[in-house]
Amino acid sequence: MGQLLRFWYWARCEKLLLVEACVLLLASNLSVKAVAFRRIDSCLRRWDRRNASVSSEYMQNDIRLVDLSLTRAANLLPWKSLCLTSSIAKLIMLRRRGIPAVLFAGVKSVADASLVAHAWVRPGDCIMNASSDGNENAEFTVLVRIGQGSLPDS
Repeated sequence: MGQLLRFWYWARCEKLLLVEACVLLLASNLSVKAVAFRRIDSCLRRWDRRNASVSSEYMQNDIRLVDLSLTRAANLLPWKSLCLTSSIAKLIMLRRRGIPAVLFAGVKSVADASLVAHAWVRPGDCIMNASSDGNENAEFTVLVRIGQGSLPDS
């Protein structure tokens, strides 16, 4: 009941973002399970051809709200959202707001000679620094890159 009361007092934009995040997490979860990745990839690349432009003063706030709504939606939904489904939903939500974003999918090998896969999104024209997610994903070898944005040389 407490969650419902908190939801009631949220701003309208946060409520709409939560609904959008739930729908996109559901759609991306179903598409990852039922559709070949080459089709998902081509759809996301077609989406990327749209022009993306938003003023930088609103960009950080929008990125924060998208992250918050995806976290809230993942906690509300009865299934576990994997990194690929969350990354697809985040990429779409950011692109809908005109924020340039890049989705990465990569692998790394672990001690027992197996591979671990991971997907993540770098939003905006961010400069990679110590607080950015680039350091924790540096050990992954990037296999797929979808999107546009200025990224540092690696």
